[in-house]
Amino acid sequence: MQKLQVVSGIVYDDEYARRHGGNRFYYLNGDIETDVAGNAVYIESKMKEGGSKSEDISFAVRDMPKLIQRYIRRYTQTVTSRDEAQYICVHSDELLKERRKAG
Repeated sequence: MQKLQVVSGIVYDDEYARRHGGNRFYYLNGDIETDVAGNAVYIESKMKEGGSKSEDISFAVRDMPKLIQRYIRRYTQTVTSRDEAQYICVHSDELLKERRKAG
C-alpha cells in the first residue's frame, strides 16, 4: 500500500493578532511531495472557478512563509489513507518558540 505525506490543519497567527488586533489563519489541507530536483512541494486541490471539477495547485515549500514551513516540517503525517490524517491546529507562538530558544 502506498504511503502519503499529508498536512492538515490550521495555524492561528498570534503575531498578526498582537500587531493588528485582528485574526489571521493559515489553512492547510494537502499533500507533500518531492519534485524531480528533490525539493518539497505542497499540493492542494481546489475547485475550478465556475465548474464542478478540481485542479491541483502546487507551491514550493521553500517559498512559503517560514511559519508555514515550520508547520509542514513538524506536522506532516505519513498515512496510507487521507482518512487517517489528524487535523492539527496550533498557534504560531508554539511554532516560533523553538526559534526564540535557539536565539
